[in-house]
Amino acid sequence: MELRSILLRSAVLGTVAGAFALGSVSVGQAGEVNVLSANESTCGLYGSHIAEALNVYAEGDLEVNMLSSETTVPYVAFLSTGDAEITMLDTAQVFQMANANQPGAVIYEAMQFAPEGLFVMADSDVKGLRDLKGKVVGLASDRDQITTIVALDSVGISIDEVSTVVVGDSGPVMANALTSGQIAAFAGGGSDRAGIESAGVKTRNITPTAVSQNVGNSWAAWKPRFEDIRGDVTLFLKGYSMGSHAGVMDPKTVGAICRNVLPEEWEVEEQGWALLNNSINVLTMKRTKDHGEPQPDVWNKWGVTFVKLGEIDAEIPASLFLDYSFIAGANAWTTSDLKARLAAWREANADALFD
Repeated sequence: MELRSILLRSAVLGTVAGAFALGSVSVGQAGEVNVLSANESTCGLYGSHIAEALNVYAEGDLEVNMLSSETTVPYVAFLSTGDAEITMLDTAQVFQMANANQPGAVIYEAMQFAPEGLFVMADSDVKGLRDLKGKVVGLASDRDQITTIVALDSVGISIDEVSTVVVGDSGPVMANALTSGQIAAFAGGGSDRAGIESAGVKTRNITPTAVSQNVGNSWAAWKPRFEDIRGDVTLFLKGYSMGSHAGVMDPKTVGAICRNVLPEEWEVEEQGWALLNNSINVLTMKRTKDHGEPQPDVWNKWGVTFVKLGEIDAEIPASLFLDYSFIAGANAWTTSDLKARLAAWREANADALFD
């Protein structure tokens, strides 16, 4: 098994355009799953990296292709065309998909608590959201616009009273945009904030707690393809669950794996740990009985907010876009097996371990 990152922005654009013209296509073959993550090159989303290192996917002879997240194509389009079997969508993208009556569904919550909102530098003159009137807010991507809208609306400010610009999701780039004064605040999730701080810039959250708490990124798939992709996607999610839990069980070994896979994030060890610890202890921490189990009450609450803001036409019951049929398989593993795999990796990679 090989976990590959495929940088094919131009090729994907052509494939997606062609698929819209010809209808739905199926790209993944048996024993292969094409995955579009929010960011395939970070241990802020470490689950699949750990699963690969621990040979979880090898047991099913599964090849996991991590598609490049650097694309302007809407993530849900990769599902509709068959270019990806599973993609990571944020809350707004899920509701937009459901509002358009597209047959996609959330099958696993990757981030069951993702504090989203607006952040400023720790020593910024901006003390609260109202101070952002007339200023520029940076976004990791277009999909973070909704985060800005929701946050500002909570204090009675319209999105038209600020300017927004897409900065990107690279920690150093986001940090530079803040320190250079290009932007006064940054809108995004906990992983974005961790990326900024891992680049050496301390930040302060200026978003009310009630606004910032929501489900973060979730794994979604196309309902019409469920039975064709079930085996491969279930194994992928099983590995993702095991990899995520490994961070809680043995953070030092997980850190060593992350440093081995993505050394550029560990050039400054303290920053590497800051990014990983935020993911382990906040973003990917299991908050339901089973890993990834969808939380309908949380989704229904945010549906009301999106209606109020005019992002969707009417409230959409979460039952219409949540699917639980992959959860049992994603959790079909034991901690004893996970411990054994971690021990085997340590034994085989003694020179990569932290002191």
